[in-house]
Amino acid sequence: MKRLGSVGLMLGVLTLGGSFGCADEKEEKAKEHRVKGTNFLADKNYAEAVKEYEESLKIDPNQEKVWEKKAFAHMQAGQTEEAAQAALKLLDYAKTPAEKADVYRNVAAMYAKSGPLDKAKQYFEECLKINPKDTDALGWIAEVHSQRGGARSMSAPAVPAELELALKTYDQVIAINPDLPNPYLNKRVVMFKYIEHEKSLQQAAEQEAIEAATPPKPEKGKKAVVDPDAAERVAAAKASAAAHAKRVEELTAQANEATKQFGEATKRAKAAQASGATK
Repeated sequence: MKRLGSVGLMLGVLTLGGSFGCADEKEEKAKEHRVKGTNFLADKNYAEAVKEYEESLKIDPNQEKVWEKKAFAHMQAGQTEEAAQAALKLLDYAKTPAEKADVYRNVAAMYAKSGPLDKAKQYFEECLKINPKDTDALGWIAEVHSQRGGARSMSAPAVPAELELALKTYDQVIAINPDLPNPYLNKRVVMFKYIEHEKSLQQAAEQEAIEAATPPKPEKGKKAVVDPDAAERVAAAKASAAAHAKRVEELTAQANEATKQFGEATKRAKAAQASGATK
C-alpha cells in the first residue's frame, strides 16, 4: 500500500510539473506576441501591432495593459469602433466607480474626436449615471449639442433645439461649479451662433413685410391686382421681426453676462492657483 501511495504521489508531482510547463509555455507565447506588438506600435505600424496584440490576448485575455495598447493602436489606425471595444474591456479591471467613469470618459472622448457624436454622448451619459455632478462629462455633452447646433462652424446652419440643449447643459455645469471659466466661454460661443440665427430670421421677416406691403407691378394694359390679405401679412411679418429682435436683445445681454462671468471666474482661478503655489 505504501508503494502505491508513493507511486500515486509521484504521478501527481509529474502531472503538476507538466501543467506548470504548459502554463509557462503559454505565458512565453503571449509575451512574444505582446513584445512584437509593442515594437510595431513604436514603429507606428498600427495594423501589425493590432494583430500581435490580438494573438497575445487569445492566449491570455487577462492582460490589462495589452487591452489598453490595442485600443490605442486601433485609434491611431482610425478604427474608432474597434478602439472603443478594446477600451471597454478595461471595465473588468476598474475597482471603483471613479475608475469605471474614467473608462467611459475615455471611450466617449474617442467618439467625440472621430464620431459619431451620438456614441460620444452615450458614454458620457454613462459617466453621469455614476456621478451626476461630473462636470467634465456634462461639459462634453454640452459640446456635442453645441456642434450639432452648428456653433463650432461659421458655415453650418444653426439648429435652435440643439443650441438650447447646449445652453441648458452649460448652465448645469456652472451651477455645480461656478468657478470653472470654460463653461462661460463655451456658452458665449453658442449664444453668438444663436444671435446670428435670430438676426437672419429678423431680416427675413422684415423683407417679407416690405414685399407684402409692395403690390406687384401690373402687366402693361392690365389693372393692378389688389391683395386683400396684404395688411394682415405685413402685420404678421412685422410681429415676427419684432419677436426675433427681442430674442437677439435677450441673447446679447446673456452673452455679455457670460463674458463678465468668464472674466471673474478666470480671476478666481488665477487667485486659487497663486494661493496654492505659495503654500
